[in-house]
Amino acid sequence: MPIVVAACVVPCFAAEGWLTDIDAAKKEAAEQKKDLMIEFTGSDWCPPCMQLRASVFSKPDFQKEAQKDFVLVELDYPRRREQPKEVKDANAKVVQQYGVRAFPTVVFADASGKPFGGFVGGRSREDVVKAMQDALKNRDALKAAEEKVSTATTDEARLAALMEMLKLVPENYVDSFYGDVKTEIKKLDKDDKSGLKAAETRADQLKKERKDLQDFLAAKVTDKTPPAEALKAIKAYPNRDKLFPEIQQKLLMEEFRPYVYSTGDVDGGLLILDKVIEMVPGTEVSHRAFIFKEVIRADKDKFKSRIEARRKEQGQ
Repeated sequence: MPIVVAACVVPCFAAEGWLTDIDAAKKEAAEQKKDLMIEFTGSDWCPPCMQLRASVFSKPDFQKEAQKDFVLVELDYPRRREQPKEVKDANAKVVQQYGVRAFPTVVFADASGKPFGGFVGGRSREDVVKAMQDALKNRDALKAAEEKVSTATTDEARLAALMEMLKLVPENYVDSFYGDVKTEIKKLDKDDKSGLKAAETRADQLKKERKDLQDFLAAKVTDKTPPAEALKAIKAYPNRDKLFPEIQQKLLMEEFRPYVYSTGDVDGGLLILDKVIEMVPGTEVSHRAFIFKEVIRADKDKFKSRIEARRKEQGQ
């Protein structure tokens, strides 16, 4: 009997007191009247994930502080290490549910899994603690807004409370976790005071621009396209200055690799990454640019050597 118990319990825990089963974590959080701190990580391939774990999440003093308010959950997405199929399948569902596109991603959520804060990318211990504190403040503000919604006696008061609530919801989780709030606002908000209808119009246009860019790149740039030709094609993308900033940012990011491989100018490539990061902070593209920049700067000479070797192979 003890052997069976050990086999059932051990896979639910990561090192240093982090649970690895989201359902077990939700149950524990509900029983202890705590919230969830969910880390989405690539433990064996993602440098910022490894750094965050080594410098912050593995430290006993941090865990002690975090566990006052949170049940800690580590959901891992390794590339070099095999996971049991049931763990891999379960984690795949959760990463899709939360729309995670970059690692590490940390989500602060209530015991049911409903998010009220979070961050993407590596952080110092001080920054992680601040993010925790900010998330808890936002949680309390959300609860207060929910209370206003429940006690509103007129449609106007309810709409105002719902709009206040929606402003506090982390943007990435509005549709996936707070869709009911959004739906009710649109129903009550005849004059679009919330801007939701305008935002949906923008989102539809942004989606179209993303699809147009995707189709353009698929037609004009392949793995066999010489870097100089790829760079020329990307720079010639039509009406570039009239596109949404997110699409301009994506185009600029697409320039990075062909620019570096066609010119050998690594420092110029780093400037492109800086522009990408500054253009629209907080996007998946800016996060990817930040990671590229950090990896290159960690060993710029090695990166330059690799670029030069590739250029020689291509006869440049």
